[in-house]
Amino acid sequence: MHTLLGYSWAEIASIMAVISVLFSSVYWLIRHGAKALNNAITIGTYPLQQQFKELTSTIKQLNSNFDEQRKSLKKLEDEVEEHDKTILLHDEKIKRLEERK
Repeated sequence: MHTLLGYSWAEIASIMAVISVLFSSVYWLIRHGAKALNNAITIGTYPLQQQFKELTSTIKQLNSNFDEQRKSLKKLEDEVEEHDKTILLHDEKIKRLEERK
């Protein structure tokens, strides 16, 4: 009969079957444990996730408001500049009129 390391082929096949069952069981336990741990973490951090979503939404709204304020400020600066030019023109006209007198 054929042997390998003193074991017959049937014994080697039995040992391999036992080893593969053990490894499969360990693999299943690790996967199942990882899923359970992941679910527990997800459930535990759900309120924090919601707060992050609210915070993100608030920050986006603030950025939108800041953009609107920048546009409004730029428009206001342009209007002030136009009024400043108009005032300078009126001052020059007044000076010319006073010089004519």
